[in-house]
Amino acid sequence: MSAPTSAAMPRVHVLEILGNAIVGGMETYVNRLVRGLLPRNFRVTILCPFASPMTSALAEAGCDVIVAPIADDPRWATIQLATTLIAKHDIDVIHANLSNAHALAALVSAVTGRACLATIHGRAISLLDLEAHRLTENAHMTVVCQAAYYQALALGVDPQRLHHIANGVDIGERAIEPSASLHNILGLPKATTVVGYIGRLAPEKGPDLFLRMARLLATDPRDVHFVLIGDGPMRQTLEKMAGELAITNRVHFTGVRDDVDALLPSLVLTVLSSHAEGMPLALMEAMAAGLPVVATSVGGVPELVEHRYSGYLVSPDDPRALADAVKELLDNEPLRLRMGAAARVRARDHWPQSLCTERMGALLRQLARSRVVGTEVSRPEATVAAAIAPIAPMKISSKLTPR
Repeated sequence: MSAPTSAAMPRVHVLEILGNAIVGGMETYVNRLVRGLLPRNFRVTILCPFASPMTSALAEAGCDVIVAPIADDPRWATIQLATTLIAKHDIDVIHANLSNAHALAALVSAVTGRACLATIHGRAISLLDLEAHRLTENAHMTVVCQAAYYQALALGVDPQRLHHIANGVDIGERAIEPSASLHNILGLPKATTVVGYIGRLAPEKGPDLFLRMARLLATDPRDVHFVLIGDGPMRQTLEKMAGELAITNRVHFTGVRDDVDALLPSLVLTVLSSHAEGMPLALMEAMAAGLPVVATSVGGVPELVEHRYSGYLVSPDDPRALADAVKELLDNEPLRLRMGAAARVRARDHWPQSLCTERMGALLRQLARSRVVGTEVSRPEATVAAAIAPIAPMKISSKLTPR
């Protein structure tokens, strides 16, 4: 007997709680997941702290979007709002992204009897995530990389409520031929060699290391240029740093772009200089576009990049190692093209977005079946108090944390 189609399955209504709504890896993940779930007989309601172009796009796709404050210590008004949404719209399961959303989801799960699933997008699992997870037996956790999975087990997360579902990337009909689009934007000749950084300009991403690497390569006779695609709290600091390093004529900042896919073919390679990562979507996008990568060996990055086959892995906090690896690729075009082709095949074969969506959809559907049907809460504040009361301060030994 064949498996039932999506149309034959009961419709599942998901409350998607977002801890943020800016442009970044988590938001890209949610956008792709939601758009993949809708045609699979899911309905999605979004609860997020503020409106943004991403929430507007999700509303246009058919989601209901509600805006409310989501603090690390959730406000009672927000808890009431979420419980009301679940009762009024007959929501089946809750999916949370980021720690503040996880805390809210766990409290609401305890009140309503709906299962909640929190996706941990980085390698590190916060104390708030752990506290939320142990608040109710209906709380499940999914991680995007093996490094985070093993850390969660070491910290005592119940393996029966822990799931590993890797991020996905759309391959589609991506063009991998060189394009002059980024060169036109930057005002550079089409033949100029451009090395890219794609991501938030935030401390954990190490964009300052990218600039220090650029300084080491600034004397290269090929007149190599370096572009940072993205924005974040370090933008002004980095622009000042480029001046102090005397590389302003070689470094370009584009800010946030919604056409990154179209810009990737203009790069010869991409660099990830992060101090910490989960399974970075920007790196996966570059690999899917057929670009070789030079990346720091942190978090789930070694699960993506096969050293010396689809790219280079280097130690974190080492701009010289980054520069040496980039130079080796710049000096050897056949190697660069071979690594880029291998990266594309690896992304296509191991992390298609369809597989990520299928696995998440199956898990959400499974958790939806565990909902406590007919749960009514006449005094939700008492239910929340009862849920929180048994929670004693949690002590986590550093001995449990993998080195």
